[in-house]
Amino acid sequence: MKIPDLKVGAGVDIVFENEINKRNAHYMRALVYDYKGGKIVVSQTSPPLNPHFINRRVAITFLASTDKRAARFGFTAQLVGLATDYTISANTTVEALIFKQLEKLQRMDFRLYFRVKPPSYSNINLFFKGERVNLIDISLGGAKFSYPSAHLFRHGDTVSFELIIDYAAFEVNARVRNLSRPHESSANNALQYVGVEFEVENKQLTAVLGKAIIAIERQMLSEGKIV
Repeated sequence: MKIPDLKVGAGVDIVFENEINKRNAHYMRALVYDYKGGKIVVSQTSPPLNPHFINRRVAITFLASTDKRAARFGFTAQLVGLATDYTISANTTVEALIFKQLEKLQRMDFRLYFRVKPPSYSNINLFFKGERVNLIDISLGGAKFSYPSAHLFRHGDTVSFELIIDYAAFEVNARVRNLSRPHESSANNALQYVGVEFEVENKQLTAVLGKAIIAIERQMLSEGKIV
């Protein structure tokens, strides 16, 4: 397999090495400012990394099309510096993170908890009490969705869902991990935003959902929505 180049301006995903493929992993997005000589400079992540994370090892990955299919590539790296005034143009300075590359660029096989936003035509549908929810993003580890605030979810609760992918239906239990309550003054106070973690060990579900997620990533790549 041909290994694609990581180019300046590309978007990358960053995850701490000890969190790879864990349900509580923190995946951060960044933009490549410079990459040469084993040093990669990227934009500050959100949430931002501070000096406390110096010397932490991470995986830096990106999605690319090769052999007519989408695949993830990357390498492990170590955070070695933070710049508060990195110059990106004659009159512009920004915060930046500086990493030292620890291994060569290669195919990265993990994709377990990368989240994708299903398009309107997606074949992935999540139902709660027989009603389809507005799915914001999904991974093999969980999902985020909006739902009318008439039914208030509670942090830590285990909730039952039905996940339908094409013609395959799965009963899925999930634990509520994140909640964003509507504010009375908000123009959209009828909705709440809920993040759940799937609590299921189903090899068939993993295979079917994983295939659907890869298909979405491939489509987004072909449409230029992933760089």
